[in-house]
Amino acid sequence: MTSAAPLLVFAQPADVRVDIDAWCAHASRFFATRIGLANEPNTFVIAPDGRPPGIRSAIPRPCTADDLSQAAAADAGGGLAELAQRCKTIWQVPRESRSDSLALTLAMILASLHLGPILDRTTPELFGLKTARAKLTALLAPLHS
Repeated sequence: MTSAAPLLVFAQPADVRVDIDAWCAHASRFFATRIGLANEPNTFVIAPDGRPPGIRSAIPRPCTADDLSQAAAADAGGGLAELAQRCKTIWQVPRESRSDSLALTLAMILASLHLGPILDRTTPELFGLKTARAKLTALLAPLHS
């Protein structure tokens, strides 16, 4: 059981098929991370360069009116709620804690692949890749001190 709400990644495509080779190439190029399939469905091995790997899941489902309402309420006026409106799918990324860097990394990869924002319902906050990268840097800063 996780102690933080899953991150919700809005995805424009309705297609939820996983092209792991394309995903891994994208993750490696833009996020210095390798991604592979684990044994369970919708479960991935996340291996960021220079950090220990781990297994995280991402469960796709249709985007609902409630998701869009939460996105609109969490948007800080940056237009990301409008982007969420174009999304047909949600990828739920469960977290082990609010500081789960592997879950955030997976959410960033999915957001980049599927051209949608990320909703953290715990905060609540709707953010894009630039903010996600800043959050990841902040999470990892104590590890590099």
